[in-house]
Amino acid sequence: MNRIVTGIFTKGAMLAFTFLTITATMATAQTKISGDGKCGKPDQQQSMDVGDRAGHALALVKFSCTWTTPLEMAGLKSKDYTGTVSSDESGEKGQNRGYVVITMDNGDKAFIRFTGSGTTAKDGASTGEGTWSYTGGTGKLKGLTGKGTYKSTGNADGAQDHVEGEYTVPPPAAPKTKK
Repeated sequence: MNRIVTGIFTKGAMLAFTFLTITATMATAQTKISGDGKCGKPDQQQSMDVGDRAGHALALVKFSCTWTTPLEMAGLKSKDYTGTVSSDESGEKGQNRGYVVITMDNGDKAFIRFTGSGTTAKDGASTGEGTWSYTGGTGKLKGLTGKGTYKSTGNADGAQDHVEGEYTVPPPAAPKTKK
């Protein structure tokens, strides 16, 4: 009898383990996303020379953008985004890092941290690329995780961004039952 119980328990445990593994994999599957945005001139911009060599400066820029090809996450579409960037610039090259807040069509928000590099030519033409990751969200995007890459091009009048990546939103919490 001990052998039968052990065999049944083992099969039941394996079945339960398999079911839980499949369920967990489905719940945490990454969903691919991509989108394009357009930004105007910076809302705010400040630059300070470091003073250690010619062309070395620290800059802080805040910008507002709209999605020309929205991101789609959890049944929502991205509407607009704001970004705040700090840049360590040396000549035409810069190392950038910052934060982006995306507002969805229902008002929920997604929060992003990014790092990258860029160049700005004397005529104002610029390019940039780097990586980003979600740091959270609100509403349907609460618990949002994911990461991806970005590329941008621009000039003195504004910029265009292209982002690609993946995201996961935890399933909604089960309703609490009354006792």
